[in-house]
Amino acid sequence: MNRTKGVLILVVAMTIAAVGGWVAASQIESPAEAAARTEAPPPSPILVPAELQELSTDVITRGTGRLGSPETISIPISPLKGDIPQVLTGIPASDEELEQGTVGLRISGRPVFIFEGQIPSFRDLGPGMRGADIAQLEAGLTAIGLDPGPADGVYDAATEQAVVALYTSAGYEPVSVTAAQLEELNPAGTGIIPGSQSSDGVHLPADEIFIVTRAPVRLAELFITVGEVIDGPVGTMTDATVAIDSSVPIESAGLISEGMDVLIDEPDLGIEASGTISRVADNPGTDGVDGFHVYFEVLIDDNPTNIVNASVRLTIPIEFTGEAVLVVPVSALTLGADGSSQVQRQVGDTLEAVVVEPGLSANGLVEVSSVDGELDVGDLVVVGYE
Repeated sequence: MNRTKGVLILVVAMTIAAVGGWVAASQIESPAEAAARTEAPPPSPILVPAELQELSTDVITRGTGRLGSPETISIPISPLKGDIPQVLTGIPASDEELEQGTVGLRISGRPVFIFEGQIPSFRDLGPGMRGADIAQLEAGLTAIGLDPGPADGVYDAATEQAVVALYTSAGYEPVSVTAAQLEELNPAGTGIIPGSQSSDGVHLPADEIFIVTRAPVRLAELFITVGEVIDGPVGTMTDATVAIDSSVPIESAGLISEGMDVLIDEPDLGIEASGTISRVADNPGTDGVDGFHVYFEVLIDDNPTNIVNASVRLTIPIEFTGEAVLVVPVSALTLGADGSSQVQRQVGDTLEAVVVEPGLSANGLVEVSSVDGELDVGDLVVVGYE
């Protein structure tokens, strides 16, 4: 009995030992098994489609809009008017564009006509007078469709009739002066200067014409209010062209030049326009910019007034394809064993190398054209692995 019991105990002990050995053995793995279990899965290609896009390399900066070329409005005294005070009695709307030959201001109920030129109004003009200022007037009258005869600098009968037409077309009576009035007005000795004396007839008083460098213009600022007597400058006018002042770092200045197209936008303000570089400074540190930047000016197409005093983004295309071309990400290009540029194109479950000729690169994309193999819009190309 005791012997049987001992045998059973031995059998149970052996069974337990065998099971324990099997369990321990099942928990042990070889180095090869451990490496196989922890090995990363095969990398999967990251694929993106080839696309059609227009590419350009750009210089991007910011600028502030303004109205161009401010000119101070200074009204001379006309001896023809005697002691009549000069009172500002009418102004144009702030957004009104004043073309050559139109009335810019009204002084004591009389018109002040806008004309282009380089010589400011400094004297009353009338029949028989000669000078460069009269040739300038004749050129302006011709430009607005009147006929003063040739711009010969002589205030003759044709010039006089054109001045009459100027006044009547604007709804005003011209200023006619008699010989007796002229005799009282002309001081002794004025005949010493050739062409300075006038005869009786229709005159153009000095305070009824304002010369600007370029028309059209806009009234930008008034120094006095309507109803005040003029005693000094009246205000400023600017040409109606909207301009943008901007600058680029010195290292980028060589990329831009006069005549280049500029894209203008500011999404938050709803601004979208285009323009042209009109001037690039010769040296850094001019026109109010620091010594590390070069100033340039942009003139805007269509003169949108919402750009005045606004800060806007300027994009200047330096190179561009001119039309939509086939592009892939720059990261899709690889170097072949023969030194060629290639992309890996997915074909079914495999990848196929396509030899390409790269072109313009911009904004992380590159223009490509296939040299050996096919690559079309929508084809998936490898840009990396994950």
